[in-house]
Amino acid sequence: MKLSEIKGEKALDMTADLIEPAAMIMADEKVKEIYYNQPKLKLVQYIIKKHKKSIIEILAILNEENPKTYAEKITLTTLPTVIIDLLNDEALLSLFSSQSQIMEETSSGSVTENTGAKEK
Repeated sequence: MKLSEIKGEKALDMTADLIEPAAMIMADEKVKEIYYNQPKLKLVQYIIKKHKKSIIEILAILNEENPKTYAEKITLTTLPTVIIDLLNDEALLSLFSSQSQIMEETSSGSVTENTGAKEK
């Protein structure tokens, strides 16, 4: 199910549930590197190998299923296709890529030293 197809309170609940597993994947610097510099199939390969629990949880949430039982349904032939579909869901990507950009903002000032008088 695409994120753009989910409406109302259900959309809010699913978004809240998706935040943790998506953040785990997006926090991985290698994911960002592959996403911007390599074919999506390489990204799928990396996510499957390094973020199994998170991707199963995301797919289960989007399919409104329990992650434990959903994992048992995944097959060698269906998983790559499902993940590629997920990576092509513009609504999902824009939601989490904008959050990732917000999280990456850094302070423009330098660290300062406290120069005040010491208390006695």
